[in-house]
Amino acid sequence: MGLYQGRAMRSEPRVRRSTTFGRLWRVLHVLLAITIVAGLLQLPWDAWRHRFATVTDIRVEGAEYLDPQRVAQLAGVKPGDDLFELDVDRLRQELLLHARIADAKISRRGLRGVDIRIVERRPVLLVSHGVPWELDSTGVLLAPFAEGAVADVPLLTGAAFDGYPEGALLRTVQVRRGLDWVRALSARGLQLAGRVSEIDVSDERCTALLLMNGTRVRSPAWPPETRRLTALRVVLADLEKRGTTAQEVDLRFENQVIVRPVLPDPSAAANGARTS
Repeated sequence: MGLYQGRAMRSEPRVRRSTTFGRLWRVLHVLLAITIVAGLLQLPWDAWRHRFATVTDIRVEGAEYLDPQRVAQLAGVKPGDDLFELDVDRLRQELLLHARIADAKISRRGLRGVDIRIVERRPVLLVSHGVPWELDSTGVLLAPFAEGAVADVPLLTGAAFDGYPEGALLRTVQVRRGLDWVRALSARGLQLAGRVSEIDVSDERCTALLLMNGTRVRSPAWPPETRRLTALRVVLADLEKRGTTAQEVDLRFENQVIVRPVLPDPSAAANGARTS
């Protein structure tokens, strides 16, 4: 019987050579990778980063009362900073610590820019804090930018604010009444917000509005329905058309607006009689 000399008898040496070559190739791959990594580590990455990823352009959006440069300072961003070392979440929290900033967002732009977007608190009321301070629509207390520099908004009287620090969120009954009145008077179609100089909440039973022309409006403690405020607007427009100034307008009664005209000055009348 002859000996078998097929492929199966000749394949074993080839497998050994192939396996040895494969192991050698893998070792060379590993050595090559180590060499490349070692070479990359020797490159001046820090110098390149400081050269090409340095803050040179800072854009601030949404600043109306605050100065844009002041906003960047509050965030702690300045030209020359390493762009990739900026912790945008921490910088955002720095901005939110300022009482006049309601919301903020900071993002990188390209390799050299930083965008800062803020939402400022808008004052809607003045309050007495030794000097006039401001309240925003949520009840946050705001110190003035400078002495005497306050917004042209109504003064809320009948409540004390001296003991509260800047940034305090005030939700007392008097504050909530005042803010509700601001919202009601600012309703579209009424056009009454700009005519009110003072909102007096000292009486828990009624609220007194002092208009710019000196007329005092006595109202329920909380804003009435729009229909009654619309009636006030119509009455005030009719008085202006007639050239008449009311001393007081009373809205406390349902379905009627009571107008008390300005009484003539007796001394002026006497002087007029003597002159004639």
